[in-house]
Amino acid sequence: MEGLLAFDLGTSGVKCVLVDKRGVELGSRYGEYATYYPAPNFREQCPKHWIGRIVEAAAALREEFPDIDICGIGVSGHSLGAIPVDREGNLLAQRVPIWSDARAVLHAERFFKQVEYRQWYEITGNGFPRELYALFKTMWYKENEPELYNRTEKFIGSKDYVNLFLTGKAVTDISYASGSGLLDLKKCVYREDYARAAGIDIRKMPQIYQSHEIIGYVTEAAAQKMNIPAGIPVVAGGVDNACMTLGAGCIQDGDAYASLGSSAWITASVSEPVVDYDSRIYTFAHCVPGQYLPSVGIFASGSALSWAADKWFVDYTGYDRFDKIGTLAAQSPLGANGLLFNPCLAGGSSFDKSPNIRGCLFNLSLGNTREDIARAVFEGIAMHLRLAAEALERTGRLGKRLLVVGGGAKGDFNRRIYADVFGKEIAVSQVQQGAASLGAAALAAVGCGMWDSFEPLRELHRNVTTSAPNWDNHAWYDKIMPLYVRFCDACSDLGDLVEQ
Repeated sequence: MEGLLAFDLGTSGVKCVLVDKRGVELGSRYGEYATYYPAPNFREQCPKHWIGRIVEAAAALREEFPDIDICGIGVSGHSLGAIPVDREGNLLAQRVPIWSDARAVLHAERFFKQVEYRQWYEITGNGFPRELYALFKTMWYKENEPELYNRTEKFIGSKDYVNLFLTGKAVTDISYASGSGLLDLKKCVYREDYARAAGIDIRKMPQIYQSHEIIGYVTEAAAQKMNIPAGIPVVAGGVDNACMTLGAGCIQDGDAYASLGSSAWITASVSEPVVDYDSRIYTFAHCVPGQYLPSVGIFASGSALSWAADKWFVDYTGYDRFDKIGTLAAQSPLGANGLLFNPCLAGGSSFDKSPNIRGCLFNLSLGNTREDIARAVFEGIAMHLRLAAEALERTGRLGKRLLVVGGGAKGDFNRRIYADVFGKEIAVSQVQQGAASLGAAALAAVGCGMWDSFEPLRELHRNVTTSAPNWDNHAWYDKIMPLYVRFCDACSDLGDLVEQ
């Protein structure tokens, strides 16, 4: 039987999936790795840990499915990476900044003294907090570790480092390059004037491929470690949100979905870049040639729920602990008896009043219960994502039904909360937590010639389960949203005071 191997390198761990030629999952493995916080705003991981978990997972799947003929490999990876490697492909830093690392604030400020921010945003689509982008992390390396910078041949992304391990090639794809801070979205080329303003050698940026293009083949060294045959074609792959969008079946104008994972975002597939300076919609290039991905999101969604579970519901354990907490939350009335929860435990996104916003549980009284706290957490996460989605809603890109994927798509209670808060049908298909790895596998399927197009993905989403909104509940959330906005703005103002 022919199959495809895909890796989804996430913030917390990597999922390794083996799928058949229809895209149906045969088996999977998951391996976790640590994130390190050595200083304020520093968030680092060890790329060698990524490779270790991938090797373990691939070898385990190969042992379980020895008769599968692996025809191609695709990789998805978390965004905004700047991983230094030398001419021989050696890693030059044991730990590297990940997407949420915000150490480069001063470097971004210096850059925007030379380049107008609005012009940069409208050309690149880079609407995240600006210090997160790879360009400014590269500037930080040059200033703080000049010897390392000089030795660096290429600064590559997370999934690009996995591809380097597999093939020996230090290159990238169009979707990952669009988060570099250097790419002109429409022209699909690095901007030399931005590199000059940053004082960065543009030759240190990796060559750009289409996401489904074959960049190389599995080397003997990698094959031996993973217990797979050498010579398997490896495609360029894509950034995680683009692969997840692809895996969610969003491949042409009008397709949209929501990812409810550790962070959460809503994304549409469009044929022209969408930018909005007031809301800072962030737009990546899609894995699908000629398509773009305007997105909005919040940095803490499932991670905020996990934090609440660890702090207030530690007695709820097991793989279904969030379902148990949802059952508890359902015992509290609409509005959680007056409680409001702001889930910004990882700071603010571009639509928030300040990046210094932090999480808050507001309006506690002696009468509140654990049930109220549980419901407030579910409601607060959904309300904050709705607040983020308003800019995308104004563009007319979101319809009356929203497909959801990720861990948050599993719980019936959570889906009903989203339906009520958004006033939309919330749909879930058989593809829930595996959308990004499925997208990576689809890139390999097209790249190695197993598929002629991405259309087979639609078949996997044909049968869906929907949660319809309770319109009375939706009317209540509509009424409370202005108060919720004022609450979040106050959290931003207090966050700014704390940072002074």
